[in-house]
Amino acid sequence: MISLTLSFPPTVNSVWRSVNGRTIMSKRGREYRKETCAAIAHQLDNTGVVATGERLRMEVLLYPPDRRKRDIDNYNKALLDAITNTGRIWHDDSQIDLLTVERRPASKGGYCIVNISEIGEKAA
Repeated sequence: MISLTLSFPPTVNSVWRSVNGRTIMSKRGREYRKETCAAIAHQLDNTGVVATGERLRMEVLLYPPDRRKRDIDNYNKALLDAITNTGRIWHDDSQIDLLTVERRPASKGGYCIVNISEIGEKAA
């Protein structure tokens, strides 16, 4: 199992922008991706972890930065895309067969804990 502590992800509503009919990643989205790549590299250095092609289970524990009302499903896209971009955990987030997301108590600054494990065969 891989366990990572990462920054609280931005909402999908703030990651993508439409400009002249094209959809592009916002500055906030690019910053989050870069920050996540650096955090994962730092946490996985010297662990011997290499990207797997196996089917995966992922648990996300969200500790929001404040107690505002939030839809927890709006945070998965930025998080999964940033992890995919590292190339360190999986080849593509389509390998995830089981994804659970749990909101935890607010914590100043916000963060998330991501637990990833192989499940072997594809879930039914």
